Amino acid sequence: MPPALTIHYGSATYAPNPARTTTIGRAPDCDLVIHNPYVSHHHARVTFTDDGWLLEDTGSANGLSINGIHTTSVLLLNSTKVTLAQGATIVCIVGTSGPSTPAQPPRRPAANVAQPALPPAPSAQPAQPTQLAPQQARPVVQPTPPAPQPAQPVQPQPTPAPLAPHRVSPALAHLQQQPRPTAVAPTAVSPVPVSPASPSPSPCASTSPSNAAGTVLAGSTQAVRLESQLTTNRVHGSFSPEHDTTGVIGRDTACLIRINDYLVSRKHCSLETTSSGILLTDLNSANGTYVNGRRVAKIWLREDDVVTVGNTDLIVHEGVLCDRTPFVSNDAVIAENIGLTVGKGTRLLDGINAVFAKGTLTAVIGPSGAGKSTFTSIVAGLNSPTDGRVLFDGYDVHQNIELLRSRIGFVPQDDVVHRKLSVDAALEYAAKLRLPGSTKAERAEIIDNVLNELELTSRRKNRIDRLSGGQRKRVSTAIELLTEPELLILDEPTSGLDPALDLTVMTMLRQLADAGRVVIVVTHSLSYINKLCDNVLMLAPGGHPAFFGTVQEMSQAFNGKEWADIFNDVAESPERVYSITDSCQRTMQAESTITRHTEHEKPAKPFRIKQTITLVIRQLHLIIADPGLLIFLLLLPLLLGLLSLVVPGSHGLGEPDFKDAATEPNQLLVLVILGACFMGSALSVRDIVSERAIYGRERAVGLSPTSYTASKLIVMGLQTLLQAAILTTAVSLGKPGPDHGVVTDSGIPELVLAIWLTAWTSALLGEVGSALVKSGEQTMPLLVVLVMAQLVFSGGMIPVTGRDSLELVSMIFPGRWGFSAAASDIGLNDLLYGPTKVPMFKKDDLWEHTTDQFWFNIGILGIMVVVFTIVLRICVSNAVAKMRRRS
Repeated sequence: MPPALTIHYGSATYAPNPARTTTIGRAPDCDLVIHNPYVSHHHARVTFTDDGWLLEDTGSANGLSINGIHTTSVLLLNSTKVTLAQGATIVCIVGTSGPSTPAQPPRRPAANVAQPALPPAPSAQPAQPTQLAPQQARPVVQPTPPAPQPAQPVQPQPTPAPLAPHRVSPALAHLQQQPRPTAVAPTAVSPVPVSPASPSPSPCASTSPSNAAGTVLAGSTQAVRLESQLTTNRVHGSFSPEHDTTGVIGRDTACLIRINDYLVSRKHCSLETTSSGILLTDLNSANGTYVNGRRVAKIWLREDDVVTVGNTDLIVHEGVLCDRTPFVSNDAVIAENIGLTVGKGTRLLDGINAVFAKGTLTAVIGPSGAGKSTFTSIVAGLNSPTDGRVLFDGYDVHQNIELLRSRIGFVPQDDVVHRKLSVDAALEYAAKLRLPGSTKAERAEIIDNVLNELELTSRRKNRIDRLSGGQRKRVSTAIELLTEPELLILDEPTSGLDPALDLTVMTMLRQLADAGRVVIVVTHSLSYINKLCDNVLMLAPGGHPAFFGTVQEMSQAFNGKEWADIFNDVAESPERVYSITDSCQRTMQAESTITRHTEHEKPAKPFRIKQTITLVIRQLHLIIADPGLLIFLLLLPLLLGLLSLVVPGSHGLGEPDFKDAATEPNQLLVLVILGACFMGSALSVRDIVSERAIYGRERAVGLSPTSYTASKLIVMGLQTLLQAAILTTAVSLGKPGPDHGVVTDSGIPELVLAIWLTAWTSALLGEVGSALVKSGEQTMPLLVVLVMAQLVFSGGMIPVTGRDSLELVSMIFPGRWGFSAAASDIGLNDLLYGPTKVPMFKKDDLWEHTTDQFWFNIGILGIMVVVFTIVLRICVSNAVAKMRRRS
């Protein structure tokens, strides 16, 4: 008969059934429900195995701890005290013998709901803390091997010579005096021995030896903590002026304060003990060092100063620089009296108050047009409110958006991914842009972790356009998770999905919240809110807050009505507030528990060269990955070149036959120059508008508009160069070349240069048009206008010389200067125009067959390339700003 197991939490007692798995967590469907915000929805499970009762973590945010030791699973042998999170400790008592546990109902009875406010029962909670002995419980790594071999401990590593020994907490000293629980892992880790003469502990003191397996043992005032390098607690070590004279903060394992954050440089900043306090100096880090939200190069730290490196905050507490996490309120995001007025007094949002805690999933619902997307874009820092403010860990989001942008993930309604890329490739390019200081191996590790978290590993080689809608939404979410954001906002991620995919996406969001994030989702799908969400924010027409609270409070506020009736009530009385708890008061209470940071400054300049290279490679990858585009790129100039065969005559670009084909060279130049204009414009006219959503999101997380514009300049230059070479080759195969060139004897290189610059300039002109249009449907009329204008004003078909207004307008079109450069190269004035040749047209001064005139025409095309690039740089910035205003 299996031994009986009893689990106690406060006054609640539960006896698991050995015949099935018992779940513990905050969700209503758990067998043992623990109402604690730090406990995940499905935190742990208990099963009976051949070795006995096994308590396992299910990927919760705070895991399982026994006397401060973090573990993934615990084999319960006698009486074991297990901490699930702050303020949530259960006591598991295993009987030495006894009858089997009575059968339990499929779901927990009402008595099993744990109430933390009630005092613990005498039989459930001993008066003294239960001490952990080796025979009582031992953390293990699941799955448990049939015959585990004892792990060989690593020899203790001494503290580096220049640094004094770290201080030891009472809990650590207590653990050193008693047998330590055995950690069954690939390599066990022993703590660094500390001298008994060490000074009294500081709340931030810690040690951080590590082994080759990537396991870290860190000490704190609570106890020794065993955790992976990629857990939410990323800070290992501290700096105390009493014992440390110098030290470095960074990602390198040799740093005194080591931070597992890929936005942190390997050696990010240095610390030095001086007579004036701790002197912090930035070491030319990739993303800068901030103190209280202000970027600094060198500064003396004061008590309660917050040092921000990457996505990680450190705090000076009692003279020691240490991890800020233990001192941060659980209410991470506070929206205070958010209002937005646009145009001539149109009110889109009106006095919204809400508090979003870590580890929670909040659904933002309401009728269409109620301002849900507008509100979430304000919380994400993408738009600014006209009233109120948003606080994130004490920082004003809109004053510090450059500092916080990597901590906030935002997934818009549209998929912000290039669908022609594979999942792996899309994440790799996104990681290069968002984590510029990371190595290839580090990016691979991050991508592996993100794909595993979102269950996309099996799809990593698939092209995104071949994934289902729900999987594409997961890829968009995966891109946002690369920087490990603490706040994740999704705008209608289940729009257009069937109920099965809807459940899949919402379950994914629940898991992301359980990992310790603040997750906010705008949704019209209401099927799974009661089951998976913690809170609901309901907006009424006009942006009025109709309700904010827990899902249980919402059911109570609306008397259990159906969703359709709730929406009808809200639409009929948009200014009525149904919240049970006063949202304004809750906001004020949350604000009183945080430390405000008012100073702010712009961040370091982005890595423009690295970003440009990454974007160029990605754009070339997209061309290769799209067979249709690649064929168009290669066949279009070939087909245009073959059309030269229909031009009458057999002398090509040389001296024409004045009896049968007097204008043959002129017609050929019109064909090739007009073809160059068409090729360039056709390549680019849909480029910017088709990826505007992608650029807008990448711009929000640090992409430089200059880098984006430079990448377009380079890629268009490479494409048009290839097309110009193909076009010139095709024409040369069908028709003879010029008799002589202005620079070379053949004249072909000059002709290629003229065609290339014409196509390149036309492509940039098309990019400008693409940035100005509002939708892809407007690009086709734009293409027709651009090509026809080039044809008219090139001067090859319709004379513009001597016609003042027409000649002046023609100067702004690339076709005019491209045709003039090509005409100058072959000497078109000498070939056609004169008293004895083709007297109906006057000579054009821009066509003179001289080196100076040719290079002048080429120079004008080069200036146009620069001018159109600058205009494009301005347009892409303004296009994103307009898109945000429209949202």
